[in-house]
Amino acid sequence: MHLIKEKLGKRLDLQNECFREVWNLKVPASAKVFRWRVLLDRLPSRTNLESRGVHVSCNLCPLCNKEVETIQHLLINCEVAQRLWIKCDRWVRVMMVRNNDIVNHFCNFYLFRLTNKQNCVWKGKWVTLAKAIWTHRNRIIFEGGKLDQRYLHWHNYTLGLGQNLVGLG
Repeated sequence: MHLIKEKLGKRLDLQNECFREVWNLKVPASAKVFRWRVLLDRLPSRTNLESRGVHVSCNLCPLCNKEVETIQHLLINCEVAQRLWIKCDRWVRVMMVRNNDIVNHFCNFYLFRLTNKQNCVWKGKWVTLAKAIWTHRNRIIFEGGKLDQRYLHWHNYTLGLGQNLVGLG
């Protein structure tokens, strides 16, 4: 029982640290609120809607149509999202092992060779990419769209993944 409390305490410390980082990011307020809702698992994913008694005709992820849509799956574990995270890593020429837990994924989105200010911008990229995935998901569901990876890549680039971090120091 003591071990469980210890692990839970470490998880809560990590979540508190991530919450502090969210509010310190140099991103628009709407992006901070989005990230906060992601951390709390409060976005209306299909499983979250079902848990609140909302009938959902299909609970599969609209990006891959293979797994049940949770925030965790949609933003981190979905094969489409994973390809985008890999592209993000390649952009800065790093190979990273990403954590499958969404809180740890965000907290570990850090580059040692960058200054604190640059890493704050880099974490903002996390929010940008996650928001782009969520926006595209909504476009598929509510506008009858289809998965368009070219749109996702272009959208991410125009939202800031194409900026140079080196000049931010």
